[in-house]
Amino acid sequence: MKRSPKGEFQELNYLPLAGKDNFDGEIFIFSDIRDIALPNEPLKLDLPIFALCVNGSAHIRINLKEYDVKPNMLLTILPDHILQGYEISDDFEGLFLGVTLKYTKELSVDLHTLLPFVLDFKQTPLLTLTDAEVDMIKKIHRLVWEKIKDVEDKYYDKRIINNLLQALLFEVLNIYQKQNRYVPIQRSRNETILHDFIHLVEHDFKVNRSVAYYAERLCISAKYLSAVIKQISGRTASEWIENYVILAAKVMLESSSLSIKEISGELNFANQSFFGKFFKQHTGMSPNAYRMLNIKESSASKASE
Repeated sequence: MKRSPKGEFQELNYLPLAGKDNFDGEIFIFSDIRDIALPNEPLKLDLPIFALCVNGSAHIRINLKEYDVKPNMLLTILPDHILQGYEISDDFEGLFLGVTLKYTKELSVDLHTLLPFVLDFKQTPLLTLTDAEVDMIKKIHRLVWEKIKDVEDKYYDKRIINNLLQALLFEVLNIYQKQNRYVPIQRSRNETILHDFIHLVEHDFKVNRSVAYYAERLCISAKYLSAVIKQISGRTASEWIENYVILAAKVMLESSSLSIKEISGELNFANQSFFGKFFKQHTGMSPNAYRMLNIKESSASKASE
């Protein structure tokens, strides 16, 4: 586990899952989340995780949104999601599978053709499945688990596991496609640019907020990048960048003990004043006012319980 010396949201890698069944420390599969010690601070995972609720219920907060997870619901947590804690019922049962980003490259899946699905995972991480869909996910999960537990020939078993993971991925994408009525077509160059742009922003928004920076990384002009992003997503490139900054700021204001000045530093603003103006421009209130409002709402919610 990587801990921030200043207490911002943590980057959580796969090390806390090491006690679970795994393949080469790259694929992790388990059914009981109670044994995993997660920090109280907001965190970002560095591997995608599929979680299927089989019994009971859970309440989870991702990117400032609340989600109630019930049986037959599939939760997809991506590396850019900020997890702000969860609660599970005493009778909660689930199935979990996580694959490191490094290993996903071995699955031979053209991620550029999956742009609509990736964006939907980000915005809508929770899906309700039919009984038949749940049964299929369970079967594939069981096959992956059995193969990981009984690896005999590294060369062939790895390929079997990869094919099973591909089957699971495409099964999930098939469910998303049916529920959202996607038409499976080859992605255009502009959609690929959007995908690559968002990927860069997710990693660099704290340090680089200039459209020109991302345009240079993508080897295109800033004008062309701005036009493409607006056309495909309906948002400007600047709005995408600013939304990531504001989300991170809100998370730290709500869930950390960092001072406004420290949060300003974490987000690489020149000073607290610049951060305050930026935050107020995009939210209508100062960082301190936002934090105090959240404290009041949290206290009121606890008092009503």
